[in-house]
Amino acid sequence: MKQSPMTCGALARVRARILVLAIVSVAAAGTVAVAEEPSIQQFVEIKWPRAGRLAPDGTFYYIHNPDGLNQLYARPSGGTDARKLTDFPDGISSYSLSLDGKWIALTAAIGGNEQTDIYLMDTSTGRTRALFAHPDVVYGSVAWRRDSRGFAFKANDQSRSDFYVYTFDLDRNSTQRVLAQPGDTSPADFTSDGKRLMCVRMISATHTELFEVDLASGTTRQVTPQGEAWAFEPVGYLADDKTFLANSDYRGDKNNTVAIECASGKIERLFPDWAGYDTDYGVLSEKRDMLAVCLNDDGYGKLNVLTLPDRKALKLPSLPRGVIGSVSFQGGHMLYAVDNANTPGVIYKWATTSADASPVALTEAETQGIDLARYPLPELIRYKSFDGLEVPAFLYLPPGYSKGSKIPFIVTYHGGPEGQYRPSFNYLNAFFLSRGFGILAPNVRGSSGYGKKYLEMDNYKNRMASVKDGIEAARWLVREGYSTPRQIAAYGGSYGGFMVMATITEAPDAFGAACNIVGICNMETFLERTKDYRRKLREVEYGPLSDAEFLKSISPIYKVDRIACPLLIAHGANDPRVPLHEAEQLHAKMKELGKPVEMLVFPDEGHGFAKEPNRITFAERVAEFFTRNLTKTPGRS
Repeated sequence: MKQSPMTCGALARVRARILVLAIVSVAAAGTVAVAEEPSIQQFVEIKWPRAGRLAPDGTFYYIHNPDGLNQLYARPSGGTDARKLTDFPDGISSYSLSLDGKWIALTAAIGGNEQTDIYLMDTSTGRTRALFAHPDVVYGSVAWRRDSRGFAFKANDQSRSDFYVYTFDLDRNSTQRVLAQPGDTSPADFTSDGKRLMCVRMISATHTELFEVDLASGTTRQVTPQGEAWAFEPVGYLADDKTFLANSDYRGDKNNTVAIECASGKIERLFPDWAGYDTDYGVLSEKRDMLAVCLNDDGYGKLNVLTLPDRKALKLPSLPRGVIGSVSFQGGHMLYAVDNANTPGVIYKWATTSADASPVALTEAETQGIDLARYPLPELIRYKSFDGLEVPAFLYLPPGYSKGSKIPFIVTYHGGPEGQYRPSFNYLNAFFLSRGFGILAPNVRGSSGYGKKYLEMDNYKNRMASVKDGIEAARWLVREGYSTPRQIAAYGGSYGGFMVMATITEAPDAFGAACNIVGICNMETFLERTKDYRRKLREVEYGPLSDAEFLKSISPIYKVDRIACPLLIAHGANDPRVPLHEAEQLHAKMKELGKPVEMLVFPDEGHGFAKEPNRITFAERVAEFFTRNLTKTPGRS
């Protein structure tokens, strides 16, 4: 049985209750007294531009959501007034600017279904037309030719489970299929003359292969080792068009930038001194004379910029400690974005040609008058799991926290499962900190950022080991005196939602409340109903559908009778990854067994909540739910 979003009157009552409970209940629990704080809606409405790019004429493009949906904006060189370029009913998913700045390829979907279409915008006129659109096909992964006269993309138009690679020619207005093979294959980069195209096929999170296509003859050659399982994340061709850069764990544990000789297949690790870090990503300049490499330092970003081909490191300006993204080059400048737990992302422009240049902030966040600086940055801690494995986690404590005080805590589990919790800005975290809650965000085994061995530690039959890591996070909070089991909530989305359900069924005594967002509760029905193109990748991670007995053994739906805390379920009706059926069967089972459960379904959302009114509704609901269930004074209802 679905529960529809609340009415405006109900929302107003929730807002009032959140404020009263935040001020009265937390203080009554003898923890952190909280003065009146900004509303949950103010936190949700914090906004900041992202995905910045510079065109050759200096125009600054970026994605922003001042109206509540992600749309494309542009600001002329030297100007301050931005123009809104798109007005898609559900916003845009991504954009890709041609090297000459004359064209933009946009992707957009409807209602969170992720069936993205490709649109082409003429930047001189703003005119946009649909190029590739079909309700049953996913189009995406645009890679522009260097001459800007066309691009490559992928689509699953011939087989719902396989993505083939196509090229589109602007002058001829024609499309050609250039690579058709089983699996999920995407275009990566063209050579400078546009005659060859590198593509990447994903088999699993730790196994990807690179294929080079000769576009004239149609011949395809695998340039990565055949019969070996290594990850190769494409970066791009060097200026000679003979060498291709990728980030890879090739013959090692952690990702490093490698150079692949396309003719011979010879592979060289370029930065052995960085072997202790996983490489997040690499970005080449448009002239292929500079390379930016971002390293993953326990979740924090470490940016390096080198000249090519000599690989001489540039002296970078001092960067705030946080997460670094949206790196791009244009005409002697580099753009990058930095954010951390109390600073929403800021996009900077830095002149790479001047050793003394200071970065210029191109954007600033709309913080709704909230002083985010008063919320402390998290502490990186490690706790021992059941088998002695040290699990990294980020510990957030509210302003004014007194050591030894037992306060309500939220243990938040990331998705993936190959994802990684990183200390970037999160408006819900900031809200709960303002109300005296603490947050613990573990990166359990199976998380990325710590090397291949750690990443593969939860695969298939080892699934429940990562669940035990998640349980130990809550146990650690109790052992260290931060909280009590009754005050701890499990929270997560997607695979993080599975972690929520698995932890509260395997250790029902460890949690006082739980919120499962677009999460998996039944591995068998999830694999049966997820989109065809996702199934093979997920079977590598969780186990094949043919092993029904094992899938049932790890599925929380069969252990609902163990749950001892209230549960909030939130889902999007159009979710293509974790279909709504997962939430519906869980809700029905909880009701059947008389367990306390609440459910929120958004009919116009998918795998997460993109529309601002829906995000406000969800945030208010989960805030009220956790406040009501975690801040009760003993002996009071």
